Amino acid sequence: MRFLSITRAVLLLIVVNTLFSSCSTNLRYFNDLPDSTVVNLKPLPQEERYIQIGDRLLISIGAFNDASAQIFNRYGGELTSGGMAGGARAAGGANSEISGYLVDAQGNVEFPIIGKVKADGLTADGLKNKISNLVKEYLKEPLVTVKFYVFKFTVLGEVRSPGTFSLPMQRTTILDALGAAGDLPRTAKRYDIQIYRDYNGKRTITKIDLRQSALLNNADVFQIKHNDVIYVQPRDSRFAGEEARFYTSLLTVAAGVFILFLRFK
Repeated sequence: MRFLSITRAVLLLIVVNTLFSSCSTNLRYFNDLPDSTVVNLKPLPQEERYIQIGDRLLISIGAFNDASAQIFNRYGGELTSGGMAGGARAAGGANSEISGYLVDAQGNVEFPIIGKVKADGLTADGLKNKISNLVKEYLKEPLVTVKFYVFKFTVLGEVRSPGTFSLPMQRTTILDALGAAGDLPRTAKRYDIQIYRDYNGKRTITKIDLRQSALLNNADVFQIKHNDVIYVQPRDSRFAGEEARFYTSLLTVAAGVFILFLRFK
């Protein structure tokens, strides 16, 4: 009898596993990639990020005489205790205390001693060189560092955790952004994702398909830009209803099989 009970239990597990496996849908990213252990991709160009109005910058200045350089580092060189050390973080929360130099509506940063410095439209290296030339009057061989405070983007639509996120890095990818938002559920359209971009005076909307590996070699959309808004379209509600009904039927069948097993064991 014990052998028969074990046999029936194994058969039950096989039946239930077959039922659930039969309904699984292929939701992989980049479906057209070959089934190889390693796929070689071409390197993507690292596009320079340009400073925009509303950006916040971390700027620090060093010199042979550190004491004389301190006047230029009254603020803006370090993250505060509420900074981004914890990784991806939704903007506007309790830990949103910030420091650094804000690029004002005129595109300037207000700097100690030397006053307003035009930053809008420059790269971080461009602003670094500009500030270096301005402080040479006060410091011998100054060492200037300019970094963007955070990389910010927004993910909306059919994701598990929509919101605005900030990452402590200079650039990021569409996969990083979707990962920060909890990835896509089954009800998301992987083939209809829109990127809204307002960058360097140009506004665009680009549609991408996460099933196609060509995206990996398209630097313009694979590497998203600061302040991008990513919108994930939901799948047809009829599909969601049909899928829910299918799983309900599947669970009913599994429950029936289990009851029969208990009755005849």
